[in-house]
Amino acid sequence: MPVLIPGMLLVFGIIYLAMPRRVPPSQSWANGTYVNACCAPVVLLDGVLETQGRTARYIVSEAKYGYQLEVPTGIGVQRGNVRFEGNAVFVHFNNDSMARPALHEAKSLHLSDLDGGAWYEFVKIR
Repeated sequence: MPVLIPGMLLVFGIIYLAMPRRVPPSQSWANGTYVNACCAPVVLLDGVLETQGRTARYIVSEAKYGYQLEVPTGIGVQRGNVRFEGNAVFVHFNNDSMARPALHEAKSLHLSDLDGGAWYEFVKIR
């Protein structure tokens, strides 16, 4: 018993030190211009989302299946305009929400329609 406890502590310590640390996503990972025929382009640049002269702050965060955009004011599409309101605080990247910087780049965002259940895919052009 006196050998078992220190041995277990040593093994758990080695496992803890060897485990990779979770690094928060870089805000610049999502940078780019995203377009959809419905609306004006959406530009993401280092934590600031801009469309039609209006801006909102955002954070790129990790979700269960990939990275997502957090817009505290809410965001959605209404009558051909991107609006900063509504309940959609989280916006997923790419079609399958499997966007991870080591494997993929941000290719699109998916905004919901504030009036109904439709989704708008904004494709990254640069």
